[in-house]
Amino acid sequence: MRPSELTQVLRAANPWWSRRQRVAWVPDDPELSQRERHEWAPATRLARTTLSEIGAPLTPGIATVLVGPRGVGKTTAAKDTVLRVLSDLTVDARAVVWVPVEAGRDDPDRPPLDPGDLENVLHRPTRVGAPACDGPRLIVIDEASASEGWVDVVAAGAAGAQLLVTASVAGKAVDGLPARNPGRLAVRHLRPATLAELIVAQPTADAETVREDFISHGGLPRALAEHRDLGRVSPEFLDLLAEAMRRDLCPGIGDRCRMDDVLVSLCSTTGRFIEPALFAAAMGMSPEHAEQLLDRLADAGVIDPRRGIVDPLLHHLPALRDPSRPAPTPEHVASFSL
Repeated sequence: MRPSELTQVLRAANPWWSRRQRVAWVPDDPELSQRERHEWAPATRLARTTLSEIGAPLTPGIATVLVGPRGVGKTTAAKDTVLRVLSDLTVDARAVVWVPVEAGRDDPDRPPLDPGDLENVLHRPTRVGAPACDGPRLIVIDEASASEGWVDVVAAGAAGAQLLVTASVAGKAVDGLPARNPGRLAVRHLRPATLAELIVAQPTADAETVREDFISHGGLPRALAEHRDLGRVSPEFLDLLAEAMRRDLCPGIGDRCRMDDVLVSLCSTTGRFIEPALFAAAMGMSPEHAEQLLDRLADAGVIDPRRGIVDPLLHHLPALRDPSRPAPTPEHVASFSL
């Protein structure tokens, strides 16, 4: 991407660079405003605790990578951290740089930022539109895993900046990041709530009712809150979840990797554990492509290869989006969800 194009991306993503927008951007922000409407408070507390070490004073050379599956609230947690940092008036708002690797709703056709774009932001921020400022910066790279080669860029760090990075597809390379930069880089995880955690979070609720609800909507924070408030999970969230997962999991596989078909095929071919050969046949793809897809599903926290699909909502996703598809039985969801 040319520097001038990257400048436009950053200016649109960082409304707080304008003094008048330092706080005014919050009601219009899609993630924060959605949480304001439907919030699962235990997830908010957990995310804030997970990122509590990021704040004024900023610490140059320190990086935190926040890993978790799509829909678990990584972007919301990162924006919450930005809001907390900006609430300290000793921090220059121009020092906070939000880097959206994926295209947003206002520019859906933009390609993801590549490693060269990320290096420009980290090492030459004013050249690509970030305003000059005194003191250290906080650079937030959101959904970095959409950019091939992002791990090496993050491992190299950025002089004069503290980094916060979110990633959906992690893999073994992410687990090795702290060893590449000991004492300066940490990996944190956000995961969907488990049934046991939901029972603890609702001590006065009937445990069997909590179980039945969990099997129907899973443990993603927005799904939990919408089900509580609306009695269902909204179609908007289901569509966002499916599209985001497709972008994560299907590079190089093309139209054969429709997300709903992937989930149905997983359910139909999972016995005591996931059978790669049966999954490949169900998907109509080569064993090599099927192995690649299963690896990415595991790296993205969607499946446990020894058990099945991790979150119950993902079992229901195809039927919720297309009622002509058969819905999974509660027994199946309970057997093959963590």
